[in-house]
Amino acid sequence: MGVAGFPFRLGKMAGCAALALLLALWPGTVRADFDDALKAYERGDDAAVLRELRPLLAAGSPSAAWLMGRMCAAGRSGGPADAAAAARWYRKAAAGGNVAAMLSLGELYWRGQGVPQNDGQAGDWFKKAAAKGAAQGWYLLGLMRLDGRLGPVSDAPGLLRRAVAAGSPEAAVTLGELFLEGRILPRDPGEAYRLALAGAAMPAAQGTVQHRLAALALAAEKELPAATAQAIRAKKQPQEPSKAVKTPAGQLRTGTGFVVSRLGHMLTNAHVANGCARIDAIIDGRPVAATPVRFDPGNDLALLKLAVAPPRALTFREGSIVAPGTAVFAAGYPGERARTGQLRITSGRTRELAAGAGDGKGVAVSAEVLPGNSGGPLLDGSGRVAGVVRARRDSDAVRERMGGGVADMGFVVPLAEVKAFLSRGQTPIATAPSGRTLDEAALARELSGMVVPLFCQPAR
Repeated sequence: MGVAGFPFRLGKMAGCAALALLLALWPGTVRADFDDALKAYERGDDAAVLRELRPLLAAGSPSAAWLMGRMCAAGRSGGPADAAAAARWYRKAAAGGNVAAMLSLGELYWRGQGVPQNDGQAGDWFKKAAAKGAAQGWYLLGLMRLDGRLGPVSDAPGLLRRAVAAGSPEAAVTLGELFLEGRILPRDPGEAYRLALAGAAMPAAQGTVQHRLAALALAAEKELPAATAQAIRAKKQPQEPSKAVKTPAGQLRTGTGFVVSRLGHMLTNAHVANGCARIDAIIDGRPVAATPVRFDPGNDLALLKLAVAPPRALTFREGSIVAPGTAVFAAGYPGERARTGQLRITSGRTRELAAGAGDGKGVAVSAEVLPGNSGGPLLDGSGRVAGVVRARRDSDAVRERMGGGVADMGFVVPLAEVKAFLSRGQTPIATAPSGRTLDEAALARELSGMVVPLFCQPAR
């Protein structure tokens, strides 16, 4: 028998059709966790996936609808593979803003699987995903042009370049191969080599793409004079080097990070994680390796993946707006507290900056922010994530930009930007309405093991 007394299969109906009927009969709210569903999916435990997804689907979760589409497409929902049912789930998820579902639905239209083949519909869904920051959207649009669809083949390189700029290693290797072969573009082994190196440095470069990039780099390098290849390698710089915090050689940099998913995803500032040969998060007194997954230098955000996922993750505040005057807490490890492991929590209220002040993000807090707080969470009174701390109130950069009238303010990445960044990377997060107000002692207990000090060993 399944959850709440329903059988796993209903008579002769199976899979996606049975689930649709079951949702119509669902008796009420049941606790479920999308992270748990995703973990079960990755380990192949289909019964556990469906058990976790049912109440989430009944509640209208876009992320759950996307994963259910994956289950239907793969024939892992208790019945045969069903592309038409997958398309219906993807459409529900895409309507809720799920970027991965937009891409999946576009691919179904491109291939004519489960829906009538329609290049226009495919392109529209890829464009919607690209507009939300998905590099894969630009990449797939580029592939469509290469295939002579939706426009001239000559448009493909421009779309692929946009995908590369957004962080697509697939686009980097595809564009590099065009340069190496002299197809559509003038033959240029040097540009092919640059693209191969750039793609290999992207966090998403794994598996087959990684091997293609290595092969491209090797083939392009063979056609270049040794001095030229060396010059290209020398020009390759770490992401946003100007934002790296300068420290004496060999000295560790410190900052703060916080766990945002039970898959081991952690948020911090880009300037904390940039230029590190190694990053360690100190969890329960022990170092855990943290690997950068995504950067957004413009909003000073970095997503890390922990080698060992903690059992809990912080919950985000519902919505995307934190009104001026909202009571908030800043949590982090300034100064020597990173080494002693003593969490520091300060309280204050959100402020709206005057027009022309700051960098246009328009979010500040009166809570005290000190060096080392960078990358820590801004929390509302219930301990829900309401932003990410990014600048000390009287840092040199802030003084230079805004003058001396900001000595009582800290600056944060707005909640809307944080959620958008996580959505672009399809990072599963939990949200909940704010409830009872916590005092600092209760909040410190609540944050234990989820807000942690980070140590960066700068790359030489």
